[in-house]
Parts: sequence; C-alpha cells; structure tokens
Amino acid sequence: MILVLACILLVLLFALPFVPGTHEILKKRDAKPLYIDIDYRKDPRYFALSFRTLFLDSLGAPSEVEEFRVITLSKEEKAQLIRKGRFVCGTVVENILYVMQDLDSEADVTFKKEVYVRGGARIGEDNQLQALACDGDIHLRRGVKFFRWLDAEGSITAEGPCVLGVEATCGGVLFLARQCLFMRLYGFPVTTAADPFLLEQSEEPDRDTGVFEEDPPERDRSTIHALSRINRSIISKESLTIGEYSVIRGHVKTHGDLVIGAHVIITGNIFAEGSIQIGPRSHALGTVFSQDHILLKQGARVGARNRIKSVIGKKGITIEDSVRVYGYVMTEGKGFVV
Repeated sequence: MILVLACILLVLLFALPFVPGTHEILKKRDAKPLYIDIDYRKDPRYFALSFRTLFLDSLGAPSEVEEFRVITLSKEEKAQLIRKGRFVCGTVVENILYVMQDLDSEADVTFKKEVYVRGGARIGEDNQLQALACDGDIHLRRGVKFFRWLDAEGSITAEGPCVLGVEATCGGVLFLARQCLFMRLYGFPVTTAADPFLLEQSEEPDRDTGVFEEDPPERDRSTIHALSRINRSIISKESLTIGEYSVIRGHVKTHGDLVIGAHVIITGNIFAEGSIQIGPRSHALGTVFSQDHILLKQGARVGARNRIKSVIGKKGITIEDSVRVYGYVMTEGKGFVV
C-alpha cells in the first residue's frame, strides 16, 4: 500500500510542472504575443527636456518682472528671474537663474546653480557652471567648465579648452575645438570640423550602404589588404587590420584590436574587445563600440544625415580634426579632442 501511494505521489510530482502549460494550451488565455513598440527610441535630450518641463511647471505663470521666486526641483530653492543676463568679470551667481532673453557673461563668472536661458547664451572665458539649458544657441569661450550638463535647442560651439561635464546635447551642430574634454555628447552632427556647415554642403552622397548578411561571415582573418571589396561580415578572434580604400558591406567584429586604414567604407556595425582606430577620411555607417579606447582620425565619419548612430568607447575616446559623428559619442573614461 505504501509503495502504491509513493508511486502515485511520484507521478503527481512529475506531472505538476506541466499543468500550467497544458492549461494555457487548452484555454489560450494569453494567446496574443507581448506588444513591443519596435519604433521606440530614447530621446537623447530626455534629461534636459525633462528639466525644462519641471522648471517651468514649478515656476508658474510667466512674468516679465524681474523678481525672486521659490521653486521646487529636487527640493525648494530660490530662483532669480531676469530679463537680460549681463554679468561682469568675477561675478558669483548664488541662485538658480532664469533669463528671459539672452545671457552674456564676461570672464571668471561662477554660476553655482542651474541656469535656464530662453534666448541664446554666450559664456565668457574661465566661467564655471553647474548646468545650463538654453532655448537658442550656446557659445562657450576658452576655459569654460561644466560640472554637470548643458543642452541647447540650437547649436553648441565650444572653443578649446573646455570641460563639458557629464553630458552635452543639442538639437543642432555640436562643435568641439581642440583640448575639449567630454563624457557624453549628442549633436547633428558632433563635429571637430572648423567649418561644419561648409562640410555639410560639400559632403558627397552616401554610397555603398547595403549590408550583406545572407552569406556566412569570414572568420579568423588578421589582415584585409588595401582596395579590397568584401560583401559579407567579418569576425576575427584576434586583432584585425583593414587596408586603405577598402569597402566592407557588412559588420566587423574582432576579439582584439581593430585598425582601419584611410578612406575605408564599412556599411555595418563595428565591435571590438580591444581598441578601435578609424583612419583618415574613413566612413563607418553603423554603430562603433569598443571595450577599450576609440581613436577617430582626421576626417573620419560615423553615421550619416539620415542615420543616427553611436560611438561608444568604454575606456576613452580621442577625436582628431574634421571628424563628424551623427548621433551619440559616449565614454565612461576620458573623451578628448586633439
């Protein structure tokens, strides 16, 4: 009798895990697939736009009167409302600042709290700021230092050397001069070109943009000779060097370092466990990701006007002259323009 009960119990224990699945097959209570919005994308300026909304909601009805108001961001703070921001050399601004028109500061001005400008902002040499949101364009003169973030509805121009804090984003062109330091950037494009608007007008139409993914990838190559044409992806267990004037219509992944020569076109994504060097005048139309360091040589491009992409170097990113990145530039280490 005990043996029979033990056998019955064993059968029940064996069948129990199948009960929920069998019940679902018979009743079909969850027959529809889980909805996923494949068109969803994070707004690259989400944080700054959220700050604007929170600030204006807390500020209340707009006013043309210069006054102080108490607003609530993370806590209650005093905000100073002014029409035009004109600050002479050596000024220290203690409160949150709301500028109804333009902001213009001379050298050595310190803004200890957030600044919101409804017009344009011209920040003087060696100014220090926590955060700046601007509805127009931002121009940073030499030596400006941000401790947190800055954002512009228009463009951002940073004369070197400047420190751009944790994040710098804008709706237009983000220009960085030499010796600028950064961590996260977004612009259209992010560029080190001395005249980015001229480069935009003279840019050649995108070509060779197809990504061939039907054929199996080539594996375990360490060198791709100059002038090569490859219509498939490449995966290398070691380091890889791609010769100049090559065209690769596929993705490139290497477990070592990746060195890309001059005038190379890669239509897919680029991944490397080691460092990545993108050569002069080369064009990567996909995302570029490195677990180590990324070097964008003179005239390199990532993405295109109709392709917002990312450059992510976990340990650091170095950018030379006349580089353009259409989208994001991010690092957990040091970002630097040489």
